[in-house]
Amino acid sequence: MRPDTWPMFLNPAIWGFLFEGLRETIYIALASVAVSFPVGLLFALGRLSRRRWMRWPSTFYIEGVRALPVLLLIAYFGIKGSALFRPIFGQDFELPLFWAGVLGLSMYTSAVLAEIIRAGIVSLPRGQSEAARALGLSHAQTMRSVILPQALRLMVPAMMAQLTTVIKDTSLVGTIGVFELLRQGRTIYTQFFNPVEVLLIVATVYFVICFALSRASRRFELGYTPRAARIKIQDIALRDQAA
Repeated sequence: MRPDTWPMFLNPAIWGFLFEGLRETIYIALASVAVSFPVGLLFALGRLSRRRWMRWPSTFYIEGVRALPVLLLIAYFGIKGSALFRPIFGQDFELPLFWAGVLGLSMYTSAVLAEIIRAGIVSLPRGQSEAARALGLSHAQTMRSVILPQALRLMVPAMMAQLTTVIKDTSLVGTIGVFELLRQGRTIYTQFFNPVEVLLIVATVYFVICFALSRASRRFELGYTPRAARIKIQDIALRDQAA
């Protein structure tokens, strides 16, 4: 470490440059979660379906995507994303790098959220759906009005934990040219030749954000999630980390 490089962090322009990357990081994380949630919900319901033509493709998507490295998905959309959408938007279409990164993160996150949603639904007592059927509700009405509202409450802690993971994974988007927080830090230390100092600052910013989300997730988990449901959802998270 070079003590003479620390005074540069008193310059507001340096912090402004870093927070431009932080803003991009937060935008990417929020957009990825927003895109992946409806997709994850769709595949979770598909995997729980009794129809094999829905259950098997959903299972293949979830297990297949979760087995792939996130960086591979980001790089794929960064390289081939424009070609994938040109049949829809025309031959001149160029997918912005921001959305290429979002699609790569969303594809992986949707598979993880699908398992979290499935765990939340499965963790509910069977008596909930049986009582709804006894009242004359159809399967779709039972799922929409009885099961999902309760399951979503159970899934909030796990989803917040996944948001923490997505924020850390946004550092991979810099490999395709998006100037997120880590990429901005890399730009600074390549000019001032102080990688240790800059990366320490960047790591501190990541730690503050992720620690705050982790504590909030823990509070939700202890306050609102029954122990049996918590064990099932934690099992999904542990298996995903092992994969």
